[in-house]
Amino acid sequence: MFLTIERRFIAILSEIINVVLPVFLIASIGYLFGKRKKIDLSSVNDFVIYLATPALIISSLSKDTIEISLAGTLFISVCIIIGVSSIIGYLAVKKLNLPLKVYLPPILFANTGNMGLPLILFAFGETGFYVGILYMVSTTILHYTVGIMILNYDKSPLEIFKLPLVYSAVAGVVLSVSEVEIPTALFRAVDLLGEASIPTMIFALGYKLSEVRLTHVGRSFLIGGMRILVGVMLGIFVVWVFKLDGVAAKVVILQSAMPPAIFNFVLAEKYNQDSKTVASIILAGTILSIITTPIILSFLMK
Repeated sequence: MFLTIERRFIAILSEIINVVLPVFLIASIGYLFGKRKKIDLSSVNDFVIYLATPALIISSLSKDTIEISLAGTLFISVCIIIGVSSIIGYLAVKKLNLPLKVYLPPILFANTGNMGLPLILFAFGETGFYVGILYMVSTTILHYTVGIMILNYDKSPLEIFKLPLVYSAVAGVVLSVSEVEIPTALFRAVDLLGEASIPTMIFALGYKLSEVRLTHVGRSFLIGGMRILVGVMLGIFVVWVFKLDGVAAKVVILQSAMPPAIFNFVLAEKYNQDSKTVASIILAGTILSIITTPIILSFLMK
């Protein structure tokens, strides 16, 4: 009996290592590169935001016919998770007498792209990745609306229309629902461009982390930890509410448990907030996720 349990534990541990290690290896390469070489990361981010990620979304959504009910359920789930997180985060930040514009967004918006998608792809394959894309698109829409509204009320209604991510999601849905066949050469080009998104995002994440230092260490770990803890609890809650099961349930829980999104830092810089503090929270949350992610995956992959 104990031998069986031991073998099962080793098998699960091996799977977790295979899932987590490639992500952190690429991020570590980006981190070490950032320590030795300096590049204009804005150009890399522009490539990811304006080309690679939209291509990834289009190719992923258009490969199969979208389950409208699943997409709707995931969007509502994300709305609930972010909505309840905003209430909990607001009360916590106010209690600590901290500025909302700096500390609230990292609690609300998780790294469902840079970290979530690669982990899902490695752990749950293409089926899980498809669900992960739907989750990420939902999070992205809210990040570019609610997130910007928190930082800059007057510009929030139009900011979302300046980025191609939403348009690519619409295009992917239309192509999927209409079942229009894209010429093979064109689809392969889009697919190849999309495949560059994930490793580039992980590398950029590692590079960006090499530029920041932890400030207010305890506070940064507290906020980063809140993002993960509140997220995973609400992820389990919406899975129970909507009676999700299988890969969809696992993806929702894993995506909900991701650390603060690196894009919180980008928006903080753009809207002249305390970006160093935001970066410290992201770094702290990412460090915590090295511990929490394998634990969560050990339960999800049983």
